[in-house]
Amino acid sequence: MKVNLRFRHVLPALLVLLTDRAFTEFVVAEPDDPALGLYNYAITGFSLLLLALYFRYLSPVMRRWLLVVGGSIGALALESYNTWGTPFMYLHVFAKLLALLPIFALYAYYRRHPLPMGLLMGLLVAGLAGSLAIFHPDALSLSAFLDTERGFDVTSAFLLMLPALYYLTQYLTQGGLLRLGVFFVLLALIVFLQHRTVWLTTGLALALIALLGLTTRLAGARLTMPRLLPMLVLPLLAVGLGGTALVLDDPQVLRKLESNVEDITHADKQGTGNWRLKQWEAYQSFVEEHPIAGMRLEGFELPMQFYGDGDHPVWADRTGHHFHSFYLDRLFYFGILGVLLVVAVPFWQLLKRALQPVPLSPEAATLLCFSSCALLYGVSYDWPPYLYGLIGLTLAVVAPVPVPAAIRPPVSSPAPKLPPAVGSPGLPLPA
Repeated sequence: MKVNLRFRHVLPALLVLLTDRAFTEFVVAEPDDPALGLYNYAITGFSLLLLALYFRYLSPVMRRWLLVVGGSIGALALESYNTWGTPFMYLHVFAKLLALLPIFALYAYYRRHPLPMGLLMGLLVAGLAGSLAIFHPDALSLSAFLDTERGFDVTSAFLLMLPALYYLTQYLTQGGLLRLGVFFVLLALIVFLQHRTVWLTTGLALALIALLGLTTRLAGARLTMPRLLPMLVLPLLAVGLGGTALVLDDPQVLRKLESNVEDITHADKQGTGNWRLKQWEAYQSFVEEHPIAGMRLEGFELPMQFYGDGDHPVWADRTGHHFHSFYLDRLFYFGILGVLLVVAVPFWQLLKRALQPVPLSPEAATLLCFSSCALLYGVSYDWPPYLYGLIGLTLAVVAPVPVPAAIRPPVSSPAPKLPPAVGSPGLPLPA
């Protein structure tokens, strides 16, 4: 009897996803424990190991991108040595470039080994649900909702999107009320956690999946009445039989939802959006003075410029500037070149694949829609470490494919030679 060991291929992706706070909380109680930094360095070493083993599976585009990233790290080390006499001054800045290595590592690995996507999604749901239930059970109460006690960080809430999109695409292509039920439970949890940026990214991802389905770009999707009707009936049953209607009729709940919507529509005047706007204004002059390559290591030495609402800096000097925007972070440290270094290749590769006439598998559609939403997520938050690994996985699964022969122009060729007929010269007659 041959034992199927395909499940082991989930481990590289899982090790990168375990950097999220929802999983590290099982081992480390404090979010600023030094052990978490050591684990991130271990992921860097693990990525280098995978690259050494699977480098030949990198496409020419990925090899050139890796060369540019390596050159950028080398140039930063030379600048550090020339200015401070040590090649790795301020690892906080170097880490922003080293964070890209899991992209290439997971890409190379999963171009060689197929990912058991269903297993990964099941482990994600179990881990995230277990973390919330064990460490933050109070966050699931109505009072926690009204007091905005979320329990989960925004990175964990954003990660919930991935299995939610997976089970939705699985339902659209294969059916199954259990898949649809899991999707609605995860979607309700995303809404309940009240991370408004995740609300927006989820809405964008659902719109992209709907677009793929309506344009027949989602392979196997059946947008028929028997398939779509449960998507309307199941939420109504949950509201009617589960007592959700009583909660939604609560004036406090309605006011809370209305307040969240107002924070989104008036982000420049209230809520955390206004806080981010003030942070941008505090650093705008430095970004404009160094637009091409940013301040790099000198940026780390710059005293804290953001004072929030008081007279004291939000964070201590020489700890990094902790930007709540991926774009502001890269523009400040590495300028426009720093932003392009991260987003240019994935954006072009995914766009190229999306425009090809070959339909996407449910797994590919899930990863494509999730990774595309990173561009919107980055407006409000810096990218979490696990997102770089997921981008590498996405590029491996959603890589541009050759145009099938069925839609290529026909190529003229000589007619095939048929064998001589029975009885023709050279062949004996049957007895």
